[in-house]
Amino acid sequence: MGRDVAEAAAAALVESWQHLEAAMPDGWARAEPGAVAVVTGVGIPTLNGVWVASPAARAGGVADLLDQVAATGLPHCLQARPGVAGQLQDQATARGMEPEEHIPLMVLEDPRDIATNAATDAPLIRELQPAEAPEHARLAAAGFEAPAELFLQLMRPSVLAAPGVRCYLGEVDGEPVTTAVGLTLGSCVGIFNVATPPAYRRRGYGAAVTARAVADGVAAGANWAWLQSSGAGYHVYNRLGFRTTEDWQCWLSTDARPG
Repeated sequence: MGRDVAEAAAAALVESWQHLEAAMPDGWARAEPGAVAVVTGVGIPTLNGVWVASPAARAGGVADLLDQVAATGLPHCLQARPGVAGQLQDQATARGMEPEEHIPLMVLEDPRDIATNAATDAPLIRELQPAEAPEHARLAAAGFEAPAELFLQLMRPSVLAAPGVRCYLGEVDGEPVTTAVGLTLGSCVGIFNVATPPAYRRRGYGAAVTARAVADGVAAGANWAWLQSSGAGYHVYNRLGFRTTEDWQCWLSTDARPG
């Protein structure tokens, strides 16, 4: 992948976080040059933290943002691009943050063939209305094997109603089996919360709902797609044509209390 693609993906990640946070009643976002702090209010470490997207970020500015996030008492993270991660290692260690697995930032540069690459045994996928946000939240919680109340707090109707957001639910014989969120901003569509409960995995459902979210983003004017992948989802996205632009370093807090 070219450096310009990595730069665009990093910028899209930061912009998307700020856009989504604005729709979260319990959240806030604050920025320094090259970095942004986002707090959703939800007690999951990777939903609160500081994202460092540019070498221009000052160590002091990042420290200040981390102090503000840590002051909430919420579990949180520090994520950084490879080119700046080395500069932050000492800061993360001094705060007692522990390194987590790297997080692939993946890009689909040409989304035109994504439907072909998706599984043919696809579920019936429908777009949810904002009032149906709890349906997505409960299924996403089951897919991530996390408490439902956390996702119900995160995925409010206000989030689904935000400009550019589309949320999907896939069903087989009337049974919900997969879900995802797409966010179209300008020329790109970001994919979030792709989740399939354990009983329905390895059937192509996650690929199908991802493909639908990308296709709708393209129909709305996007010409490329991006996402941050979990280890479990990596091969699914790779088969769909997504390629890793960068592996972001991630550190998690160890002493913050939920809530």
